[in-house]
Amino acid sequence: MRLYLAMTAWQSWAVLRRHLTVYLRNWHTAALPPIFEPIILLLVFGVGLGSNIPDFDWKSQNVSYLAYLAPGILAYTVFMTAFFQALFAAYIRMHYQKTWDGQLTTQVRLEHVVWGEALWSASLGLAYAVIVIFVLLGFNLGGWLDLHWTGVIATLPLLFLAGVAFAGLGLLFTAIVPTIDHMNIPFYLVIMPLGFASNTYFPLESDALLAQAWLMINPLHHLAEGIRLLMLSGIWSYHLIMAVFLFLLMILILLPVDLRLLRRRVLGER
Repeated sequence: MRLYLAMTAWQSWAVLRRHLTVYLRNWHTAALPPIFEPIILLLVFGVGLGSNIPDFDWKSQNVSYLAYLAPGILAYTVFMTAFFQALFAAYIRMHYQKTWDGQLTTQVRLEHVVWGEALWSASLGLAYAVIVIFVLLGFNLGGWLDLHWTGVIATLPLLFLAGVAFAGLGLLFTAIVPTIDHMNIPFYLVIMPLGFASNTYFPLESDALLAQAWLMINPLHHLAEGIRLLMLSGIWSYHLIMAVFLFLLMILILLPVDLRLLRRRVLGER
């Protein structure tokens, strides 16, 4: 329980504040990707490719591809941001910059460092998701989208929880990859299958038992579908409940594993 209680400790939030301070020094360049990426994706895929895709039936509702894609981009943004922040950025701070070593000479313990990284990754993922929401609002005001905004604000805590869970997954690979050159392994093993086979960019409909099982245990699928139902139909679905359950399960399982593996790597403990 000490590990989970460390989430509320001031040391964990001090680690988060440290990362925020560093980020704000270069905010003008760091903020460009999350602003332009969803715009480019929505224009290239939603408007460009979507103009060649007729409206299709989804959940007994006729939707355009742009409308289908928009909530998927929102879910995918949180996933990508939190995972990569906990993977690449955390690895650089741990291995090259020796930031973790400096923090551990203070009152900060390794569990605080782990939680600080997870909370920061989730916070950044949530911030980028809010940027995407404003981009989608612009598309809505421009008449390209017709979305239900009631309840979207209520999903922000869920997006933060998703960020913590995906950060735990990223920290797992931070703890086990031998060098930064091996970062392409989690990209092909996790990012691509989890990101694309999750009803984010296209519907994955199949009666095959394996496909149904994959979608049932896929947290990103439930996040994307839950947000999509909420934004397109205004419906609070079981996908949101499943997403909360799976994210909590990921946090409960992954964070202790991350800490144990990082103790071996950082502190040399057995």
